Amino acid sequence: MVFALQQDDWAAASVADAGYATDWHAHDCAMLLLPRQGRMLCGLEGVRRPSVIRPGEALLVAPGVGHRTRAADAAHRHIVLYARPARLAAWLPPRGWRLGALPPRMLPLLAYRDAVPEGSARAGLAERLLLEEACGNAPTPVPAQHGAALAQAVADHLRARLHEAQALDDLAARFGISRRQLTRLFRRHIGASIADHLGELRAREAARRIAAGQGVLAAAHAVGLASPSHLARLFRRHLGHAPAASRSGA
Repeated sequence: MVFALQQDDWAAASVADAGYATDWHAHDCAMLLLPRQGRMLCGLEGVRRPSVIRPGEALLVAPGVGHRTRAADAAHRHIVLYARPARLAAWLPPRGWRLGALPPRMLPLLAYRDAVPEGSARAGLAERLLLEEACGNAPTPVPAQHGAALAQAVADHLRARLHEAQALDDLAARFGISRRQLTRLFRRHIGASIADHLGELRAREAARRIAAGQGVLAAAHAVGLASPSHLARLFRRHLGHAPAASRSGA
């Protein structure tokens, strides 16, 4: 079965369904698959074993290449973009598909797309901008030591969502690995625990806000902290001074 893009230059869809699965099919256009929560399994024509795709990675499938996809975890969401082959020429490989780590410039756009309502004008704009970034930035190959790319994807996710609570179980589910594997890989490749890394990110962002004139309480709330006292503890641990010392001229 071949699905057609018809007269449109591009299209996008967002899927959140633990039971998501497709049968073998192909497209008359290029398909860019972007997992956002949980793992996906993709069977590809001519490949004996399904490929595992995680958030922070992307799979490009060229026109006419048979494939089938399904969710591999109970918590699942993905975005898929379809475009004329010429739009994604920088990504299209000779063998018909490519799996790689997302270009860094796409990560803030994906974080923004995650935060806006489904079907909204802002969601459509974010999807169009994602496609524009993809047109000029091919993904880097997934390294043999995949843990480094996965840990960096988690770190990028934390940086983009400092104002949100970050429970380990939720992070593990989003990236399709166990809680134990998540903490081990993160410490190995980032050099700190998730809690310490997040605390430092929050302290530095709050310091930037306070230096720009924002109040301590407002800066604390902006980075997901309930009280100035919590922020003060993070400042002492990671920056070595009190929040007020970040004010310009202090």
